[in-house]
Amino acid sequence: MISAGCILVAFDYDDRKQMLWNKFLDRSSLNNARIVVIDNSFHKNSKAEKGSNAYFEFSGYLEGLEKIGFHDLDQIYIFNDTLFEHHATNMWADYIRDKKPLADGIYGDSRIEPVIWDSKPLKILASWHFLLQGKVAIDVFDKTLREVLLDFDTPLVIDDEYKTYRERYLSGGVFSGYSLSGDLDSKEETERKIKCIDTEHRLGRVLDNSEMMIPYSGWRYEFIHIIDRLLSFRRRFKSRFRS
Repeated sequence: MISAGCILVAFDYDDRKQMLWNKFLDRSSLNNARIVVIDNSFHKNSKAEKGSNAYFEFSGYLEGLEKIGFHDLDQIYIFNDTLFEHHATNMWADYIRDKKPLADGIYGDSRIEPVIWDSKPLKILASWHFLLQGKVAIDVFDKTLREVLLDFDTPLVIDDEYKTYRERYLSGGVFSGYSLSGDLDSKEETERKIKCIDTEHRLGRVLDNSEMMIPYSGWRYEFIHIIDRLLSFRRRFKSRFRS
């Protein structure tokens, strides 16, 4: 029998998020897994473990792995709380419930960014969610993320096109770009987002090179992905035109 764990990293894990998380766990049939919630907010929370927020969701993932005691687990699901705001939560719960990985590896919601890095397209797993299938995959993810975070404060330099792409993404727009660009109202917030983008891209490149990355696939996943993109468009529209 597979021994499973489930980690949620949130900022301000309040009653609403707790309710949504419990509903997701029930619907996805993950409620019997070993569960850890990391709250990265600045106050103590009796509903969750205190996160350092040192590297935002990424440090939360590592702290969640430590808290959950991953060495005796065969499978770990990792989420951050954008699950509740940016994604088709119920559809993802149904997909996760029915997903039966056929091979060990690191599964997730894949992207191919419009970036060429060392003559290869940049393939990543969106950092809101990972499924670590198998003990080797769990160890590789933990080790790789720790190594990638050593460069968290160092800007990722590929070429001028990458810099332009990142700036265009952060500027937002109705049809493309960061869907919450309107919330980047300070230099500090913009720098935080740049560091998180660079970390997501570094992590994706290392996992791709390790051949441990396994993108979700199939018509159900593709349909959910389309719905997520429509939700992203709606956020961009509201962010662009709100007063």
